[in-house]
Amino acid sequence: MAFSGAAFAAATLFAGAPAHAADDREVCASAADQAQQLRDEGKYRRAREQMLICARDVCPAPIKRDCLEWLSSLEQVAPTIVISAKDGTGDVTDVKVSMDGTSITERLDGKPFPVDLGEHTFKFEYQGKTKEEKVLIGAGQKVRTIGVQFGNPNAGTTGGDSSGGATAGGEQKSGSLVPALVVGGIGVLALGSWAYFGLSGTSDVDHLESTCKPNCKQSDVDSARSKLIIADVSLGVGVVALGVATYMILTRPKVDSEIKTGMNSVRFDFGPTRGGAVAGLGGNF
Repeated sequence: MAFSGAAFAAATLFAGAPAHAADDREVCASAADQAQQLRDEGKYRRAREQMLICARDVCPAPIKRDCLEWLSSLEQVAPTIVISAKDGTGDVTDVKVSMDGTSITERLDGKPFPVDLGEHTFKFEYQGKTKEEKVLIGAGQKVRTIGVQFGNPNAGTTGGDSSGGATAGGEQKSGSLVPALVVGGIGVLALGSWAYFGLSGTSDVDHLESTCKPNCKQSDVDSARSKLIIADVSLGVGVVALGVATYMILTRPKVDSEIKTGMNSVRFDFGPTRGGAVAGLGGNF
């Protein structure tokens, strides 16, 4: 009789395993569907939550793979904010903040916070004082500062309303042109490189064809070919850089007066490879 009871318990346990796996698959599939819908609606916070569910190891491999790819793409475009607050003496941290009626923090810690696209109403509570501010959040905005001023700021300080009003990241003004000009300058230099190496490479090819073809030294042939490849790469970098610079000028957003807008660094990498060359453009804003 004891053997029969143990056998029954084991059978029940193994019978429940497929059912549990089926439940996991259903949860994963449902989370994947919701994640796509929420992402398309601009509800990035809730979409991220669903993507984390369908990216678990218990999910079927195709669903997990798709969710991981969506999550990676979402992290690049999902906006984040950093909330700051000041009173008459400087920065304060014991501020309660809610967004659209939902509490998001009981105390400021300087960490970025993910938000959805669109207009949001922020409510700040500090020592019995309450401030509210509506802020429009756009795609790709990272660590945007949402600031609030309680009371009169110290003499000689800037930012914040002297009457104690809330400011969404300080006074709004157009973004700096410096990053766009730097990128545009790189584009101009790249086009100069294209002209130099293009003319030089073409001249070398003409010389080889008129003097030694088809018995030219391989090193001379490789040198001429490398110059032409460098010219092609430089042209591509120049066109892209000038296009990016134009886009940055036309679409530069309103930025907070408390944020220093600029480019921390910019680099133009170039180097030869076997049978060609490679170039890259990068920078930190």
